[in-house]
Amino acid sequence: MNEIKVFTRTNDCRISKVIEYSSGARVEIPINRDGTVKWYEDRLKKGVAQDEKIHS
Repeated sequence: MNEIKVFTRTNDCRISKVIEYSSGARVEIPINRDGTVKWYEDRLKKGVAQDEKIHS
C-alpha cells in the first residue's frame, strides 16, 4: 500500500513541511512565517561550471 504522510515540523524557530513516502524517502520544504516557500539561492557544485565552459 502506498502511504504518504504530510506533517509540519518546527525546530529552533524554523518551520518546514515534510512529505514522507511509504518507502521511507522524505522531502522537507522550508516555510517562511507568512506561509510562503523559503527559496534558497542556487549554488553550483564544484566541477559543474568547468563542464559548462567546455560544452559552450
